Amino acid sequence: MNAYTSVVRSYQQQAVDTGSPLRLVVLLYDGAIRFFRLSARAFAEGEREKAREYLLRAEKIVLELLGSLNFEAGGEIAQNLSELYRFIIGRCGELTEENYAQVLEENCRLLAGLREAWVQLEERANGER
Repeated sequence: MNAYTSVVRSYQQQAVDTGSPLRLVVLLYDGAIRFFRLSARAFAEGEREKAREYLLRAEKIVLELLGSLNFEAGGEIAQNLSELYRFIIGRCGELTEENYAQVLEENCRLLAGLREAWVQLEERANGER
């Protein structure tokens, strides 16, 4: 690990350690999107093992998002998010050589839309302080 990578990782860890719950959700979306895209790129380049590793990391993040839902407080929104996260994970189970890039890009689009909504919530919360 070079010095630059070390500094970046340190900064990222600090952002996680000091972030608000809304910021942490945004960071989880960023990570899932990043790993889905890395998986698609590795798959296209014929690096199947790397693609699988990245895919598993993305899936773990989506599962973390799913596990963090509070159905009592979140009601219908939490239920809808649960269904969407389960859909994303389910699509990963349907990956084939022909649809790999398309499915992962669809997952990224879904997550990017959700990410934007959380960013807006975060901005509103920060504006109210």
